[in-house]
Amino acid sequence: MADQNVVHGVCPHDCYDTCGLDLYTDGERITRIAGDAGHPLTRGFLCLKVNRYMERLYHPDRVLYPLRRSGPKGSGAYVRVSWHEAMAEIAERLRAILQEYGGEAVLPYSFAGNMGTLAGGALDARFFQAIGATQLDRTICTASGNAALRWVFGTCLGPDPETIPQTRFVLLWGANPMATNIHQVPLLEEARKAGARIWTIDPLRTDTAARYDRHLRPRPGTDLPLALGLGRRLLETGSFDRAFVEEHAEGFATYRPIAEPWTLEKTAEATGIPEEDIAELAEHLGTVRPLLLRVGYGVQRQRRSAAVVWAISALSILTGAWRDVGGGLLLSNGDAFPLRSLSESSSGARTVNMVQLGQALLDLRDPPVKALIVYNANPAATAPDQSQVLAGLAREDLFTVVHEQMPTDTTKFADFILPAAMAMEVWDLHTSYWHRYVQLSRPAAPPPGEAVSNAEFFRRMARALDLTEPGLYDDDLSLIRQALATDDPALAGITLETLAEAPVQKLRIPAATRPFVDTRIKTPGGRLRLTPPPGTAPEAWDVGPLRAAQEFHLLTPSTRETIKSSFGNVASLRRGHPEPELLMAEEDMQRLGVGSGEMVRVYNHRGSLSLKVVPSPVPQPGTVVSYAVRWNHESGGRNVNQLTSAELADFGGGATFYTTRVTVHRDDDPRPAYT
Repeated sequence: MADQNVVHGVCPHDCYDTCGLDLYTDGERITRIAGDAGHPLTRGFLCLKVNRYMERLYHPDRVLYPLRRSGPKGSGAYVRVSWHEAMAEIAERLRAILQEYGGEAVLPYSFAGNMGTLAGGALDARFFQAIGATQLDRTICTASGNAALRWVFGTCLGPDPETIPQTRFVLLWGANPMATNIHQVPLLEEARKAGARIWTIDPLRTDTAARYDRHLRPRPGTDLPLALGLGRRLLETGSFDRAFVEEHAEGFATYRPIAEPWTLEKTAEATGIPEEDIAELAEHLGTVRPLLLRVGYGVQRQRRSAAVVWAISALSILTGAWRDVGGGLLLSNGDAFPLRSLSESSSGARTVNMVQLGQALLDLRDPPVKALIVYNANPAATAPDQSQVLAGLAREDLFTVVHEQMPTDTTKFADFILPAAMAMEVWDLHTSYWHRYVQLSRPAAPPPGEAVSNAEFFRRMARALDLTEPGLYDDDLSLIRQALATDDPALAGITLETLAEAPVQKLRIPAATRPFVDTRIKTPGGRLRLTPPPGTAPEAWDVGPLRAAQEFHLLTPSTRETIKSSFGNVASLRRGHPEPELLMAEEDMQRLGVGSGEMVRVYNHRGSLSLKVVPSPVPQPGTVVSYAVRWNHESGGRNVNQLTSAELADFGGGATFYTTRVTVHRDDDPRPAYT
């Protein structure tokens, strides 16, 4: 490798870790991808997925040239065209739509396929504002949890992960770092060696739950009564921090009657966790310091999602966990980064919640959605209530443009597919929603074929439509400078020039800074809120029992081989699980008379699909698991999102993937499925 240059890059995917990369390059091609040993938190090792990134970077299916549809929607039939031809026809179609229906007939759809500052919130936002397009509420992953954090604390902020080794009791609530936050594991191990105890709350027996000291396994959807039951126990035993509550919080008088009904007996009955385990956990929460509640985003993908995050957050306030360095609650550090927004203020156009894409494509009027522009996303596979989404995408009168790296389930419905560069081939600026490092990602090699960055794609779109706003044509380095142009002391001295010299720089916030003790509380009243978010009604919680022997809770979490659909065609990651699977407890298999490897029909009123049953200790009886999310062609043109709902959560407009019930029958069972 003596003749190779090494360029700093950043993993762009939707993951807590935001790893630093060493990109080895000969100038024309990236030859190797490794972890950056100099990154203080990601420490030179990579996850299973990114260790195989070369397979994705130069995949034989990669989209290299503009393509125009030449067959029916969904057929995947395309012909190569030039960028000039593609942009001319796209501009002609868009002008006609804008003239007849107005800007709101155009709908953008994107999420976190690339988390870079330029890739996901810069010229794209400026372009859609310039044409008056419908605004997309990007809620599908974290919206309700983040809304609850901002309600309680005024911001999405938690302790610095680098203080985790100082904690002495860690409660991992709905968090599975072995699969989704692998660089947290060494920090937990350091804490453990120093004497910390680590407990896990998760309805599934994950690798993380199996690794640490205790695993409490609530029934799916019962996080809220568990959190309130723990709060009641702290109050009745007098082990809460009254002085911290009085000094820093408001709403205690509202919280107390909400928690009061949740006795140990009632909490155990609702959750399925023994009373003595709940009491023991409450004792640890009330007595061991420093205490860290490390919450995962899985807990807020249910109907009562914001209420759950509020109730868990309340435990961090009642215990006074924020008093200690390393203590508190960590769900997100996303608001720690005071970058300047690269988009303008809201255009005033209507807003569509991305969770309800199918409804928007099929039902919106005045005007209807006549053009869809997709980037950083694969909604045909990842959006809930998939039958509606696919029906909407199949509309012949819907003009669809997709900027993509691979031929995905969504590109099959595109009128034009435009080739997208990968993160290692472009400039970008990256932050994290877990750690506190700003990173500059440099292009290590030119994009193959005629692929372009997201920013360049929207420059070309603006140029094709003859838009005149100067900000639509800013170059990449200018955009990075604009994002860093702030007087906030947290970014003091961090500029494009300093990042060019040292591409990994920590925010100027000392690790020992205790959020909400050493920092200002940004709620309107300047105090932490023990009052629940509006409309959440946590006292009215009720999940209800399973209604029949064949009915199950369905959970669709991420696994270590996937980040939703982004690695769906990497052969080495699919080798161990070549077919879509349904994990089921052996007790349930025996009850249903289903053998290992048999095919079953999994269905509800939204859709159905066939999956191969695999006996597993991961789900508890009454729960089944199908890891998200396979590409549709692997299971007859649809995946598990046939079954998930587009219903919105209680607050913040988030998705409710984990509030899903299904019926499971053997494939040869004569009973009819829902239609």
